Amino acid sequence: MDSIDLLASEYLKHEQLYRSGLAEITNLEFDNLQKELERLAPDHPVFRVVESGRKLLSLGNQPVENWLDKIPANTDFIVQPKIDGVALALRYVDGKLAKAWTRKGTDKTERIRLVEDIPRAIYTHERIVEIRGELFAPRRDPAQSQRLAAGFLRKKCPKNAEGLSFAAFEILNGSVEEFPTEKHVIEKLHDWGFEHPVTWEEMGKLKHMHNLWLDGQFYNHEFPSDGIVVKIQDRGLQKKLGSSSVCPFWALAIKETWKTN
Repeated sequence: MDSIDLLASEYLKHEQLYRSGLAEITNLEFDNLQKELERLAPDHPVFRVVESGRKLLSLGNQPVENWLDKIPANTDFIVQPKIDGVALALRYVDGKLAKAWTRKGTDKTERIRLVEDIPRAIYTHERIVEIRGELFAPRRDPAQSQRLAAGFLRKKCPKNAEGLSFAAFEILNGSVEEFPTEKHVIEKLHDWGFEHPVTWEEMGKLKHMHNLWLDGQFYNHEFPSDGIVVKIQDRGLQKKLGSSSVCPFWALAIKETWKTN
C-alpha cells in the first residue's frame, strides 16, 4: 500500500469513528488529515465512500435472558416503541438538511424534503450532524404504516408526504462526552424540533413494559409498532459493548413473543 492509500485508510478510519461518536483525534487533527489527502489526491475514492452514507444497523432479536446475561448488573435501560415504518438517516451540514438515505443506502433526499415534521435546518455548532429515525404513518396499524412509508419513497414524483411523519431516536455521530446518556440524546433531538418516540426509563420491569405493549397501552396508536426496543441508558457502556456488522450489542427488539431460553 503506497503512502496515499495509507493516508486515505487513516482518514476513513477516523471519519467513521467521528460519525459513530467515538473520535480518537481532535477536530483540528482530523481537518489537517483531510486537507493533506485532498492536496495529494483530491479525487481519491475514499471521499465518495464517505459521502455515500453509513450503513444502518438492524436490532438484535435474541432471547431476553441471553441478552441480559451479557449486560452488567444494575444497568439502567430505556424502553421505546419499535416503530414499524422505514428506517432513514439524515445528514445536516452546517445546520442544513443535505442528505437522506435508507438502510440499503438509497438516496431519498428530495422526497424527504416533503415530510413536514423533518426540520430543514437545525441550530448546531457541529459541521456535520447525522440523525437516525423512522418514517411512519401515525394512527395506522404496523403493516399499513410500513407500506405507506415504503410506497411514498418508491414514487417517482410524489407531490406531498400527507399522512407520514418522522420520529428521530439517534444521533449517529453524537459523542459520548456531549451526550452521555440516551436521555441527553432525546433532549437534543427535541430541541432541534424532531418528533421522537415516547421514552420510558426502565428500572427492572421489562416484562411489565412488554405486557403494556401487548395490551395496547404503550402508545401503540400514535406510533404503530411491532414490539418494544430496550436500550442501555449509559452511552459510555454502549461504546464499551460495541456492535457487530449487523446489530448493536447494547439494544434489543422484543416483539410479540417474549423469547426465553
